[in-house]
Amino acid sequence: MRYQAVIFDFDGTLFDTEYNEMTALDTLVTQATGVRPPRDKLLKTFGMTGPDGIRYLGCNEEQAAWVAPRWHEASLRALETTQMFSGMPETLRSLHGMGVRLGIVTSRGISGVNTGLRAQGLTAYFDTIVSQKDTVRHKPYPDPLLECLRRMGLDNDAAIYIGDSAGDMQAAAAAGMASGLALWGTHDPALPCTYRLAHPREILTLCEVKE
Repeated sequence: MRYQAVIFDFDGTLFDTEYNEMTALDTLVTQATGVRPPRDKLLKTFGMTGPDGIRYLGCNEEQAAWVAPRWHEASLRALETTQMFSGMPETLRSLHGMGVRLGIVTSRGISGVNTGLRAQGLTAYFDTIVSQKDTVRHKPYPDPLLECLRRMGLDNDAAIYIGDSAGDMQAAAAAGMASGLALWGTHDPALPCTYRLAHPREILTLCEVKE
């Protein structure tokens, strides 16, 4: 099937942000609470909104208020030099050249997304970005994906959502969309999905016109 649009998650799908994000969060939560969060809990925050992730790691409101701005600043600084996954920039350029429309749906704030895209020179390739403040409910609810489709003027069967987490795959299913699991970024390659993608270039085959 030829999809008219590809919508991407940001962290762990477009950008290899895990090490920088988790290292900064680990350090700040430990400083705030005096207790180092377990790695498995840290990984589960990947894909949550920032406030939800900080609370999930055991911060009370006062501690969260201390951690949040410091994590935000650390994240922005890191995104100035964080790289996309191997093959992703070339895939995005190819999709754009094919006339495939591109979007981003993420649980992070818009400033971080813009910082990363500007650093890679890819901002103009994306039609729209749905970020943390654009919907009340976040993934795994379908609301952000449905908002992205609304902005792009597309039906749910015209686009595919590419992500790395259970929340990404669940959101796509709830929105009635096809999903592509980014095996280059996921920690759970067995997650239910429509397609398992070993390399970003495999996205191209889902959007090619079949003769």
